[in-house]
Amino acid sequence: MNTNQPPSTSDRASISLAEVVEVFRPQVEKIEQGFTSIRVALDALAEHLNAAPAHGEARRPSAGPAGGSSLPVRPVPDEPPLAAPVPLNAIADAAAPQAAPIPTVGSVPASPPAATRVPPADAILPPMAQPIPAATAGVPTASAVAAAQPAAGVAAPPAARPGSIPTSGAAGNWSQIIFGDQLKAISGLNALSGSLLAEVYANNADAVGMLGYLLAFRSADQERKPKLLKELGEAFYQWNPDGDLRLVEPLIQWVHGELDRAGVNNRIELVQRGDRFDMQRHNARERGVEVCGVSGWVVLRDNGKVYTKANVAAQ
Repeated sequence: MNTNQPPSTSDRASISLAEVVEVFRPQVEKIEQGFTSIRVALDALAEHLNAAPAHGEARRPSAGPAGGSSLPVRPVPDEPPLAAPVPLNAIADAAAPQAAPIPTVGSVPASPPAATRVPPADAILPPMAQPIPAATAGVPTASAVAAAQPAAGVAAPPAARPGSIPTSGAAGNWSQIIFGDQLKAISGLNALSGSLLAEVYANNADAVGMLGYLLAFRSADQERKPKLLKELGEAFYQWNPDGDLRLVEPLIQWVHGELDRAGVNNRIELVQRGDRFDMQRHNARERGVEVCGVSGWVVLRDNGKVYTKANVAAQ
């Protein structure tokens, strides 16, 4: 048999109760001694008052003095009986934990607990009305709402793509930005602008380069304008290798107008395919007799002499 086995739950409970009894025993004995002292004092008081003791039968009054007369004796009210001392077994039973009763299946409480009872409908009061805070922003008027909405039948302008060039609106009209007031005065300039910007929106690098040279030429001062003419011509042919006259002629007319307003007398001379190759006016990598490809235009001085030559292909 294993003597080192730990005590069971019942053994531990018995040990705990025994410890509790040992703790309460001296207190109970002191309480019993106190009750005994109180009883002795009450008996002595009753003897002094010639009354019945508190714990025994009522004593008969003693005979009065000789002569047959007796003094009236004030009765003493009976004292309540003293409570009997509590036995130690009862204290141990009270200290033992009591298991809660297990409800049976058929046992249903007659009424729910007070905390779970639902008050009647008429006892539920509605919440108090709360004050409505004052509006911090003004209510827009009908005219303001109508102005914010687009008119019926008018389509809203499409949103600009990231990195794209807007055609109108707050950024302005790019045709007007490039060519200025001459846009309406020169015939064919609208077609040139529309064709160029359409390819700029399509991210054509050559069209974007042409647009840049146009803006640089228009914003240049009197000294720099003649130097930009050669590069502007080469940018045009880079964008439009065929040299469409319907586009190049309005462009040259606009360039001459810009030169006149700046006080510059340089002029542009076009080169066509099939022209005779001229070393004084043309530059070519390979020598030839006839111009077979055009990559720029000739820039002349105010006296008609060549300022810059045109890059061509010869055969």
